[in-house]
Amino acid sequence: MIVGAGSAGCVLAERLSRDPGRSVLLLEAGPGLPGAEVIDLFHLPVGADAERMGRTVSYPVSPAELSVVRGHGIGGSAAVNGAYFLRWHREDFGDWEHSIGDIEAAYTEVEAAMSVSPFGDDELPDAAHAFEAWWGTHLPTRRLDDRWPVTGVNRVHSNSIRDAAGGRRVTTAEAFLRPALGRPNLTVRTAARVSALDMAGTRVTGVHCGAEVIGAGEVVLCAGTLGTAALLFASGLVTGPLRVVEHREMLVHYRLSGPTRPAPLLPSVVHTGYGVEIRCYGGDFADYIDGVPPTGPAVGVAAMVPGTPGELTWDGRRLAVDLGTATQLPDRLRPELEQVRDMLASETFRGIVEPGSVRLDPVVRTSQHACGSLPMGDRTDASGNLDGVRGLRIIDGSVLPPGGRSGPHATTVMVAALLS
Repeated sequence: MIVGAGSAGCVLAERLSRDPGRSVLLLEAGPGLPGAEVIDLFHLPVGADAERMGRTVSYPVSPAELSVVRGHGIGGSAAVNGAYFLRWHREDFGDWEHSIGDIEAAYTEVEAAMSVSPFGDDELPDAAHAFEAWWGTHLPTRRLDDRWPVTGVNRVHSNSIRDAAGGRRVTTAEAFLRPALGRPNLTVRTAARVSALDMAGTRVTGVHCGAEVIGAGEVVLCAGTLGTAALLFASGLVTGPLRVVEHREMLVHYRLSGPTRPAPLLPSVVHTGYGVEIRCYGGDFADYIDGVPPTGPAVGVAAMVPGTPGELTWDGRRLAVDLGTATQLPDRLRPELEQVRDMLASETFRGIVEPGSVRLDPVVRTSQHACGSLPMGDRTDASGNLDGVRGLRIIDGSVLPPGGRSGPHATTVMVAALLS
């Protein structure tokens, strides 16, 4: 039994159901496969429209000015995100029990299935070309055909198809689950909300789903870091706060001197030698998210390694997320923020940035990346088994160890293939 049909769960369902002798049940609390209104690459359905479609769920969060939103339904958060699909750096896996060869093979498999490719030169707005040119005089630039990121300029790879018809996300739901739906040994149930695990001593024997108790030989939690934590709290398998890692970000906004064409949300990034990701966003967030007020395009500066700690807590009914005040982060990111200001004022950006329009947003935002609550090698083993519990595996962002210099999505999908 797999709980959660998001980025990891869809991969697991396809991989495990390849064995005709195994019966696989995939339970998803949200709606079914995403439609055309959801998979549009140039639209992030995470605003009021997503709530209307039942495609997102929000969690109580502190500080109150932040929001924590996750995908809801088959496809999970990947059905509503910006389709950024960057591997972690090769060096980030030095302490993993899995070989780099096995990790690379798993990455390669999921990238091929999900149509992952770098954005082409003709897809970049002028600001992204200028961004790469300016940083390219200071740092190395990764070749477009190199799948591994470098300390330097990295063209973003994307799980999407871009053609004359526009752009559309390719989630694990489309790449893995849909082709497997005809298998007689795979059953998928949507609107199936699991409230807790069913236990016999230290063994998980099934789940509580509505009024049902559904038994299983093995339960695999793929409900995402937050959804999995809620189930473990509700089942009494963890007590006290769970620590997570978030990639908090500060934005430098500016106004464009002239009109621009639609562009991917995040076409290019720089990874510094100090664990910071500098993000060249393709436009104003209001262009991508319904209900967001216009603020102008932005360059983001995010603390990746070390990330910013947060905590997950349980009040007996619901999960809450405490991301902390991150009061030290503006000082930590000051050198990169100053570099971004210098870049936007440089000759390279002349004619792109309206003079006098550059401003720093003082809010320390979230990247919606909270992960690593039960990291492999600490709370779970190299197969995703939770310490002290039988009949249960966890395969989602919960098990990512700290240290990734890119966002967690691509590596979460890779881990699903690796551990299946």
